[in-house]
Amino acid sequence: MAKGGSRLGAGRPAYKVKGEQLQRIDVRVWARKGLLTGNRFFSWSWNRGGEPTGSIGVKVTPQSAVTLEYSLTYDGERRSISERVELIYKPCNFGGARPWFQCPRCARQVAVLYMRSGRFGCRHCQRVAYSSQSEDVMARTWREQRRIEEKIGEDWQRPKGMRQRTYERLMERLADCEQRREEAFCVAAQRLFFSL
Repeated sequence: MAKGGSRLGAGRPAYKVKGEQLQRIDVRVWARKGLLTGNRFFSWSWNRGGEPTGSIGVKVTPQSAVTLEYSLTYDGERRSISERVELIYKPCNFGGARPWFQCPRCARQVAVLYMRSGRFGCRHCQRVAYSSQSEDVMARTWREQRRIEEKIGEDWQRPKGMRQRTYERLMERLADCEQRREEAFCVAAQRLFFSL
């Protein structure tokens, strides 16, 4: 059984900052919205719970780089920062090219850059983890069950238009989730019982 979790005594400690807590930029989103074409300047902002949490200005140099312009306040002093991030275009199998960021710290080819300590970088350089990496078996099975329920609905009835075989496969996965959760609960209960 794998160890992990962020609760007390759950295995490895959750010492990394989670990616869901940081400001991030995704080159795939910008490419889909057509923001990486032509010489242009646009602003990008973040919200959490409907409240604005930050924004940056982005200057695009087509086919080569983006310049991120933003300001931060340290010890009451406001500093303007301009950071250049190279763009790498990799050809796709059936034509066209897909853009990637080149991490300004380590030069890795990445799709997402995170802002931490006032600078952007890839998740390796910024020591960023995903929340799911700290989950235990119970939390993972609950998350998987939520995903399946989004497909079939909470009443667990076959949606109109879904093939019977697909529905049966999803129901098997649901039963598997419940079984894994019960096994994890039994193991945790045994550990607790024998530790007394």
